[in-house]
Amino acid sequence: MLGPVARRIRFEAGAELPLADAIYFPIDGIATLVLQRGQARFQIGFGSRGDAIGIQKLFAPEFADMSAKVLKSGSFICVAPQTLRRLLREDSGLRERLMFHALRAAGRYLDEAARTVALSLERRVAHWITRCGETLASDIIPITHHDLAHTLGVRRSGVTVALHVLEGERLIRSSRARIEVIDGKGLAAFSRPQLS
Repeated sequence: MLGPVARRIRFEAGAELPLADAIYFPIDGIATLVLQRGQARFQIGFGSRGDAIGIQKLFAPEFADMSAKVLKSGSFICVAPQTLRRLLREDSGLRERLMFHALRAAGRYLDEAARTVALSLERRVAHWITRCGETLASDIIPITHHDLAHTLGVRRSGVTVALHVLEGERLIRSSRARIEVIDGKGLAAFSRPQLS
């Protein structure tokens, strides 16, 4: 049904998805998703095949602003929000399927936020690296300290210190624009909240 109104666009890693212009359905690209309010930013997960990036605004216009930056180059199906709104009015089956996507994604975002809100910066960075590695299915994560800090909504210097801590624990190896996971199980264990 979306075929006639959708377009397929390839985005390179590092590109921002213009969420005001379209709802994105990743085919083989992966994006990191961030909620924003003013200057505050909070990383809430990843968008990959089977997701609908930006669809929450169709069902909940007051949903916090979100940004999406391409982490892994690839193709995305793009549909203009006004076109999708029209189709949702015309087709209750499509509305039901897309509402399911929106609710599932919102649930994942809330779960991710709840998991990370109380973590120290070192554990947040470890958690992000773990989740990113799982999403990319790779032990190599192409990201700069600056971009990771921007994604997490923290200072670059804090990310650099956190990465040094993880390197000291022999969990990762960090170099320019690249993080390599050398102990995935240890990194996942490190990223869990400490029990008091």
